[in-house]
Amino acid sequence: MPLRIFENRYKMMLSDVIKGDRMIAIVAERDSHPDDVLIEEPPFEVGTVGLIRVSKRQSDGTSLVMLQGISRFRIKSIETENPYRVLNILPLETIVDSKKTIPRENILEAMHQNYKLGGTVTREILDYVTDVKVDSHFIDIIAHTICHLTIRKQAMLEVQRLHKRAEMLLQDLLTRNMQLSIDRNFLASDSGKDVERN
Repeated sequence: MPLRIFENRYKMMLSDVIKGDRMIAIVAERDSHPDDVLIEEPPFEVGTVGLIRVSKRQSDGTSLVMLQGISRFRIKSIETENPYRVLNILPLETIVDSKKTIPRENILEAMHQNYKLGGTVTREILDYVTDVKVDSHFIDIIAHTICHLTIRKQAMLEVQRLHKRAEMLLQDLLTRNMQLSIDRNFLASDSGKDVERN
C-alpha cells in the first residue's frame, strides 16, 4: 500500500517508527459518529497494522512510503493524540474454517469477466493474484485493490471468517459485472444510441 506522508504529525510519527519496529496502524476515519463521541477524526474500531518496507524522503519534505499489511486489529483504547495518535490494540485473527472452501476459481472467473467488461480489474492485478497461494492474502489483496467504497472495504476488513470475506468479495464482483453488462447492452441498443446523441 503506497502512502504519501505530508502532515507534520505524521512526519514525526514516521521518524519515530523508522528508528523502531517500522510498524504503523492504518485505520479509516468514520464519516459520521454518534453525537456523544467527542473525538476528532473518529476511527473505525478495526484497522490494519502495516510494516514500512520502503520510505523515501522527497525534496519538498514529504515522504513516500510503501506499507505491507501484517495483521488486523481492534482498537482497545486511544492512548494519546499528541504529537500523533497512539493506539492500544488487540490482534484480530482471521478464522479459517477447514470445512468451508474459498471460491478461488469463481473469484478469478469473475475478475476476468470484470476485466473484459472494462471494470476496475486490470491485467496486472489478474497476473499478480493468480500466483498468490495463501487464501487470506489472495482475498485481502483483491478486496483492497478493487473495492473503492471505503465503507464496503471496512465491512470486509471487520469480518474475521475468511470464507465470509470471500463470499462478500465474490458477490461484489458479480453485482458489479452485472451492472457493467447492463450498461454495455444498453449503450449498444437503440435506446443507448439515443442517449449518446443527447
